[in-house]
Amino acid sequence: MKLESLGKPTVTVVTDEFLTLAKAEAEVRGLENLRLIKVPHPVGSLSLDELKSLAHSTFEPVIDALTSDKDFLGPSDSGTTVEEVQSEQILRVPASPGEIFQYFSERGWTDGLPIIPPTKEAVDAMIEASGKKGDDLLGIIPPLNGQATVEKVAINAVMAGCEPKFVPVVMAALRCILLPSFNLSAVQTTTGNVTPLFIVNGPCRHSLNINYSYNVLGQGWRANATIGRAIRLILTNIGGGIPGVYDKATLGQPAKYTFCIAENEAESPWEPLHVERGFDRQINTVTAFGCSGILSIVDKASKTAEGLLTTAATAISGGGVSMCSWPSEALIIIGPQHAAIFRRDGYKKQDIRQVLFERARLPHEKFSEENLELIAKRRPRWFRAGEKREIPVVDSPEDIWIVVAGGKGTKSAFIPSFKDAKMTTATI
Repeated sequence: MKLESLGKPTVTVVTDEFLTLAKAEAEVRGLENLRLIKVPHPVGSLSLDELKSLAHSTFEPVIDALTSDKDFLGPSDSGTTVEEVQSEQILRVPASPGEIFQYFSERGWTDGLPIIPPTKEAVDAMIEASGKKGDDLLGIIPPLNGQATVEKVAINAVMAGCEPKFVPVVMAALRCILLPSFNLSAVQTTTGNVTPLFIVNGPCRHSLNINYSYNVLGQGWRANATIGRAIRLILTNIGGGIPGVYDKATLGQPAKYTFCIAENEAESPWEPLHVERGFDRQINTVTAFGCSGILSIVDKASKTAEGLLTTAATAISGGGVSMCSWPSEALIIIGPQHAAIFRRDGYKKQDIRQVLFERARLPHEKFSEENLELIAKRRPRWFRAGEKREIPVVDSPEDIWIVVAGGKGTKSAFIPSFKDAKMTTATI
């Protein structure tokens, strides 16, 4: 039901940095009677007295908004989107690749890198490879609730440099992040650094040449680079995740350009991720994880699983101060050389999870008093009488996910998650 039908205006207080986003959210949700009161950003760092003063200063504007006929909700400040242009079906653009890139860049349709022109022939090839019709709807992309049809997804996949055979992976990755538990709306608009990390499992790792070995988190493979990039372009061009407008990431991270890997199943001592999540080994899947950054776990000296876990727990604890503020998940990428040690010593994934859960903790003394107050509200379990005065990175061993990837070398990695995004998996 639209608020307009209630016959009463509704007021929301929003900081100036999020005013444009609030307007857009109101418009796409049909909240015509929503009236916005702007206050200075930020409010999270204000003292209690400052917050009280700010609250008092909003009384009169709120009353005015509730009693006045003034239009408090103006149009959003978004520019032309690719979705709007796509409705014209054919767009006349300059002929040279450089001019096309300039044309698209000036309209905010790229990620800043050169693109492949989405000609009709190229887009049609993508649609054919998808096995669907161009106007089939795959989902609604927040925050602007853009309609992700097969054709629009195909256009962005072409721009990203995908081969047609990659498009089923792109569509599966999209389904992952559209699942409610991934909370894409929050991922798209948060001030945090989160970006989807896609992990591919199953035989298609080989047929599509998706890297799972040396430099797996880096450059050099077309499939890895373009599949992840296609999703980023979709999130921007269809969903409206425009940096500084609706994407409010304070810093962001390089992985927001693209982040797609495969698991090194052959060198893993354990069942692969998709099997652990309930799928048959021969099924092709994509798993999405809300990556908030990457921390290397380097251990050249340890020759036992116990030694590796000591190093890993220390590394995770050192990088987990902000992560401790919220209940969340963690991803551990174990390199094959470290995985071989766990194999030899008979460690199962659950053994590793349990040890890391128990050891990857920070004592209360490592936090400021203000952060302790905040964490006590969000994670009260770790402040009960009788509990150790320390906070684990996650709330349970089951919140730690483990995959094997990479080439030979004494390296592994810890990837903290975004608090509101849960790991999701979809079949290809």
